[in-house]
Amino acid sequence: MKKALRLFWQLLIFPVLFPLYSIFNTLVIVKWLGCGCTGAAFNANHFTLLFWVIVALTIIVISLFQMRAIERPLRRFGYLTLITLTSGVTVYWFYHLMLWR
Repeated sequence: MKKALRLFWQLLIFPVLFPLYSIFNTLVIVKWLGCGCTGAAFNANHFTLLFWVIVALTIIVISLFQMRAIERPLRRFGYLTLITLTSGVTVYWFYHLMLWR
């Protein structure tokens, strides 16, 4: 269990940031950039997508360093694939949860 937690702790960044960013998005970002319903060139929806993609890329980079603890090459590939897919699905899900329409 401890080894799994050491390898996958970075995925906990998503649920920790979700409520914090949601509040920040509602109180600051939408007032600053406007909602997606206005048709602005760059709005809160675009900023939200950019934010979550940067978070996902940060998690993937952290995972690249964590991957050194895995000895077998096939398991390393599987680990990185799992982290990348999980990050991608989470970004897609969080983005759609926070869309301003």
